[in-house]
Amino acid sequence: MMNQRPDRPVLTVDIGGTKIAAAVVAPSGEVVSRARGASPDSDDDQELVDAVARVAGEALSSIDARTTDMAALGVSCAGIVNVHDGVVVYSPNVTALRRTPLKMMLGDRLGIPVRLGNDATLAALGEWQFGVGAAVQDLVYVTVSTGIGGGIICGGRLLEGSCGAGGEVGHMTIEVNGPRCACGRTGCWEALGSGTALAARTVHRLDQGEPSIIGELVGGDMAKVDAQVVSIAAQQGDALAQEMIGVTAFYVGVGLGNLINIFNPSVVVVGGGLTKIGDALLGPAFATARERAYVTSACDVDIIMARLGDDSPLLGAAALVWDEGT
Repeated sequence: MMNQRPDRPVLTVDIGGTKIAAAVVAPSGEVVSRARGASPDSDDDQELVDAVARVAGEALSSIDARTTDMAALGVSCAGIVNVHDGVVVYSPNVTALRRTPLKMMLGDRLGIPVRLGNDATLAALGEWQFGVGAAVQDLVYVTVSTGIGGGIICGGRLLEGSCGAGGEVGHMTIEVNGPRCACGRTGCWEALGSGTALAARTVHRLDQGEPSIIGELVGGDMAKVDAQVVSIAAQQGDALAQEMIGVTAFYVGVGLGNLINIFNPSVVVVGGGLTKIGDALLGPAFATARERAYVTSACDVDIIMARLGDDSPLLGAAALVWDEGT
């Protein structure tokens, strides 16, 4: 899949619900400049484009570079992205992106070619090329955080799907009659195994009067209960917190096992904020994945932690530019 890389660096941007990160990536894969800013709290797509241009400009100015010095702009964005048309169809946390022709808008604004992709898909590409290494031909990448996303490498190629929405693993159904997901459907993996699901499940038990120190940790404000708070309580021996992490680990493992069965990868890479809970979550999750993965009876699979952290979508966006050519 990888073409010969151009000798010019790539400007990359990762657009999230609360932040915009930008970086200049050298052909070697080294990040030579970074910038970060807030995402505008607005449903105006032009305001978002202005904010992206501003943060990208800061990344360039810090190394005294201009957009014309860049091979292209690589853009990572959460949500359903039609990569062929350059349109963000829907982004759950960025209200400005609803059938937005983001590729065209940013290209017109910055005056350089633009390549656009889903953040988790590009994170998979980044981890594959700069983390695990492209010698691996079959890889599944999963990010478990506020939601669950993923990307698939099959036979040394990124699985994009017919309109670029391949790899939306967080919305496969785990329990048909399970809790409602933010996408509007029920029983999605994201609604059961994400950080949001962990918090919601915990609050439900607290509302039922379950004894726990979690209430004290958040000063009685249940809106402040999140995965980090539950993890802190579990480390202090709180039985409810430990149980809730165990339930979440089970669902994470079930989803991973399904992906192993479907794609038969040699490596599964797991990243995202929820992994910071550590072995209390990952140990049982990985064990459940192996128990439920039918294909492991024929061939083993390595389940490993992501190596690039927050840089994975930025490096993946650069790899997208190089792989598609400019």
